[in-house]
Amino acid sequence: MTLGKFDFNNPKHLNPIIDRVVELWSPPTDDMVFRRLYVEAIIRQNAAGNDMQFQLSENGEIRSIAFASRLGEHTPWYGWWQEKFNSLPEEYQKMLSLSRSYLSLMDEKTYSYMDKDDVKLSLFVSVKSGWGKPVLEGAMDFFRSRGFKNLYLWTDCECNVDWYVSRGYELVEEGTYEPFSYDEPYKTYIFKKPCKETVQ
Repeated sequence: MTLGKFDFNNPKHLNPIIDRVVELWSPPTDDMVFRRLYVEAIIRQNAAGNDMQFQLSENGEIRSIAFASRLGEHTPWYGWWQEKFNSLPEEYQKMLSLSRSYLSLMDEKTYSYMDKDDVKLSLFVSVKSGWGKPVLEGAMDFFRSRGFKNLYLWTDCECNVDWYVSRGYELVEEGTYEPFSYDEPYKTYIFKKPCKETVQ
């Protein structure tokens, strides 16, 4: 088991993450090329280009990732996003814009609860069952070593919200994102946990 830095230039890092979440996070279209681009845009938007992009691997294969950001940090991938956006038909541009707006809104809502000595978990994906906990433990060790006080994160009804509740995360805010609320409310959640605590 190796804890290291995620490399966006390495397809062996990026592709397994896209493979894991493309069915969960992409819009309802048969165009798998666009669906993968859509998910890649989400992943890149959650990467702040800092020293907190952790990946856990086994025998050279990615098993889980955890990205984090400090108060007010934003993605350096805007140029990449704009280039991809400009090449898309209008229908796909609308989908990508809605996703970007949603992620940005939730990031800013989460930042509004944070102080300068807090950190935000921006992205957390486990490719293989059981590997989410160790990458998050490694990240928490890093956060403690840097003196961060609290870890904040946001998630929504498409993710396993109970996973955080069962591990001692405190619900700070529950909301509804209306643009995604079609047949039922699309629920969003902001959680908080002291960095001094270990992951259960």
